[in-house]
Amino acid sequence: MQHNIRECPHCGDSRWRVYLNAESGIGNCFVCNEGFNKLKFIHLYLGHDPEDRKSWRATFEHATECIKEQGWRPKQTVQVAVAYEKAKFPNSFELPTPEGCNLKYLEDRGINGELAKYFHLRFCEKGWWTYTKEDGTPGYQKFDGRVIIPVYDLDGEFVTFQGRDITGTAGDRKYLFPKGLPGTGRYLLNGQSVQRAKRVAMGEGGFDVFAMKKAFDEEVALRDVVPVGSFGKHLSFGHTDGDDQLSRFRTLKGQGLEEVTIMWDGEHKALLAACEAAKLLIRIGLKAYIALLPADRDPNEVTGDVVRRAFWERVPYSQAQHIKWMLKNPFKAA
Repeated sequence: MQHNIRECPHCGDSRWRVYLNAESGIGNCFVCNEGFNKLKFIHLYLGHDPEDRKSWRATFEHATECIKEQGWRPKQTVQVAVAYEKAKFPNSFELPTPEGCNLKYLEDRGINGELAKYFHLRFCEKGWWTYTKEDGTPGYQKFDGRVIIPVYDLDGEFVTFQGRDITGTAGDRKYLFPKGLPGTGRYLLNGQSVQRAKRVAMGEGGFDVFAMKKAFDEEVALRDVVPVGSFGKHLSFGHTDGDDQLSRFRTLKGQGLEEVTIMWDGEHKALLAACEAAKLLIRIGLKAYIALLPADRDPNEVTGDVVRRAFWERVPYSQAQHIKWMLKNPFKAA
């Protein structure tokens, strides 16, 4: 079945020369030969320029309101199956608890029980991590009062974890890493959730990734963007055994990944570091974008609408843009 449309939103011809498949929405105009899908037809019908990235947001919002009026409600999160051994963590319990309780610390930072479950968070009230020293004797690390953030490889296998202090008494040691396990710098936090996604956004630390997930979940048009973490303002690469972050992005590209938006801190050094990372991503055939956050802020320090605005206004990486930012610091005024 075909919808016969009177006026073409592209050329304006009104002689009923536009046909769209009733189920898929795919079609074209037999006057100007412009092709359509549902979203492109709506975009042009609203009078928006298809080359204007910002106007697509208005189109998504319009379409979202229409389908909501028709009773559609999208799922907020998709949890990925992972495999781990509880014995590999310090004495801790899963969040939320079986009774549905979550830490006030997390709730105050906008991380509800559903997000805590999505990222498989745990809490260590009092516990030790036991490891073997180089001389063969046992060593111990204290993880009291820390949120445990598990790290998984792309296949969902547990590889290591972080402990984030919530007591405020750890000083510079806000994050504690278990001795004897692989360093996080070779992995992508939440990389196991990409699973053939076409778009990812890359933050730095765990709480940045949590904030990005929350912000993207609140806008239907961004639900397909998977947030991942780089554990710092860099991408590891060049390991002879391929055990690095760039190689993992190459694996994800083979599974369907097309673009990466880097969303690190709003500062000049972080921006230039993002350019270097984008350059690496382009070399392996991915599209790379850089999202500019407010000065001296990261995704964890701004509201969800600021995170989303930064994503919508992201800038495609190019060598010319890289040079422009090197010569003119966009954060200089701040």
